[in-house]
Amino acid sequence: MKNRTLTLRRLLACSLPLLGGGAALAQAPTPQTPTLRQNSVPTWIAVPNQEQARDIAETVYNTWRQSMINSNLAAWQSATAQSRQVKVRNMIVSQKREFPRSLFAQEATPPALVSLRYVGALTGANGYTLACTYIGKADLGIGGKPANTALVLLFVHENGKWKYDQLRFFNLSHLPQVAERLRKKDIAVLKEQDGFHPYEKLPATPPPCPAPQYIAKVFVDAPGRVVDMTINGISHHNFEDVRLAEIVSGGLRRGNNTINYTIRDIAKPAEGAKTPPLAIGLFIMPETEGNNPGRCFEYIVGEGDPTVSGNYTFTVSDDTIRAMNPKNSKGVQPAPFRPVPLKQKPEEGK
Repeated sequence: MKNRTLTLRRLLACSLPLLGGGAALAQAPTPQTPTLRQNSVPTWIAVPNQEQARDIAETVYNTWRQSMINSNLAAWQSATAQSRQVKVRNMIVSQKREFPRSLFAQEATPPALVSLRYVGALTGANGYTLACTYIGKADLGIGGKPANTALVLLFVHENGKWKYDQLRFFNLSHLPQVAERLRKKDIAVLKEQDGFHPYEKLPATPPPCPAPQYIAKVFVDAPGRVVDMTINGISHHNFEDVRLAEIVSGGLRRGNNTINYTIRDIAKPAEGAKTPPLAIGLFIMPETEGNNPGRCFEYIVGEGDPTVSGNYTFTVSDDTIRAMNPKNSKGVQPAPFRPVPLKQKPEEGK
């Protein structure tokens, strides 16, 4: 069994690049692409008229895309799902940026569909959600040479109109069998792989968050697991079989803060196999150049160890903030709140 000190190094090594500075692009695709996973076909998924679905998707998406290019707030609000509007607003405010000005202050242009090939569409929530999949070499505005990609556009029907929500993307370079089926417009592969699915339910609209005292990010490395989390009662997160960092809506505050999370396995490990490690880390992000992120909370589970869901209160202290400055900390930071103590690395010869 691996000890948790090894997993802690993994947490720090993996989380710091993902925690890097700069505001996340509102509604932009994230470089941490989720993994396609094959499941039995859910009963709530339906196959719509493909021509009608494509027409809806391209009309709504292109209207939304043009609103971003033209920095037209009214058009963006008209084309964007209400829940996504609040989530985008919260993301921007939680980074101490101005909304809506920062919404349009991004260099990347949303990818165009003209060079991509339509594969097919699925609906969920009794026809009130829609997912349309395209393939091709999409320029996602994240740097590097465009790769062979599956692009999944997600929509919701609200107040009598279809609205754009967000997109997912998958690099198909290492998924040749899936790529071949997509090229053949095999609707069955869209139903089998959950990354191509629409929402099962209409997304809930979160409350607007307050401006943060401290900008914060949560990092989760959860292979083979689903982690549902709420921070300070307002920042809701869902991590499914990913290694990912997300902005904390409303940030953190000096003094007491709360976190609660549930953890469940996606599938039971094969006979004789151990469950992989899991790590959760909560960080205050530096706003002064040269300062380091401040670790406030961490939950680390080694390979084969059981996981426990929890509800905890942790404190952001003066020492936490002071130690973010390397001149004050001399490389040593106060220990974050840990619901489970770290296992000590065995000494040599023992």
